[in-house]
Parts: sequence; structure tokens; C-alpha cells
Amino acid sequence: MASSRSNEELSDLLVKAALNDPAIAVPGFDASRIFALISVLLSSPSSPKKKLVAQMKTVYQFKIENGEGQKAVWVVDMKKRGRVQVVPQGEKPSPKPDVTIEMNDRDCVGLATGTYNPQKLYAAKRVKVRGNLDRALLVEKIITHERQKIESYADPRKRSGDTGRWTSGAGKAKL
Repeated sequence: MASSRSNEELSDLLVKAALNDPAIAVPGFDASRIFALISVLLSSPSSPKKKLVAQMKTVYQFKIENGEGQKAVWVVDMKKRGRVQVVPQGEKPSPKPDVTIEMNDRDCVGLATGTYNPQKLYAAKRVKVRGNLDRALLVEKIITHERQKIESYADPRKRSGDTGRWTSGAGKAKL
């Protein structure tokens, strides 16, 4: 029992550290919390990480736009290294992505927390995918691997209209 609690505390500290890492976190983006947690998962020397990387063999690029119209780009390398990084404005991602996924910040958090269905978002053209669609759908493996932690860090509450800020609404948003 004490071991699992200390592992949770260590995980919390690692996520907080990742949120302060400019190579992972971008101010003004709720999705930063998602990518910070994915980064912690992928930096773990555990066998689940190795299995995920071996299964996926794909480099993902996420282009996210927040409520203020700002854009940020993250690359999740699941081909070789198993790492997350922010692509600085105006630079090309390295390694080159196999799949590019574009969406807004709110939808990214909704997908990660399980509030939104990826197929419904895609059908509604709220998620744009370039590259292999089957590989794009595999990204859910990363997210569902740590969904409970993602939910606690992402704070999946209903957003208010155009403000781009979380409000204290109850229940899950419907798509």
C-alpha cells in the first residue's frame, strides 16, 4: 500500500515538473497537461512504455489551437524514442510525423478524458487527420493507458462558451 502511494506521489511530482518544462508545456493550453502526463508515461523505464512504442511505431504531430486563437504543436515520437516535445513556432518537427492531428484545445482534453468520442469528432470535422487514419486511431492507446490520471490532471469540467476557461459545470459534455 505504501509503495503504491509513493509511486503516485512520484508520478504527481514528475507531471508537475513536466508542466514546468518549456520543451513540453505551452502556457495557455489545457492540452499541455495531457502531453505532460504522456511525457511522464513515456519517460518511465517500465515495460508498458516499451510495449506501447513497439506496438505503435508512429510519430504523431498534434496541432492544437486554444480559445484565444493561439496555436501550438507537439510531437509524440512513438517510433523510436517514446518522447514528447513542443515544436517551436516556425520550425519543422523532428522526427518527421507519420500522422498529423489538428483540433482545438477543448476537444483534445475531451478526447483524453473520454468525454468526447474520436470517431464522432472526426465525422463532425472537428478533428483533422493527415496521414494514416488507422495509425491516428492508435493514439487512443497512449491516452487510455493513463486515462484516470489524465482525468484528474485535465479537470474534465464543462467549458464556458468562448472564454476558453474551465467552469464548474457538472456532468460530461455531449457531442
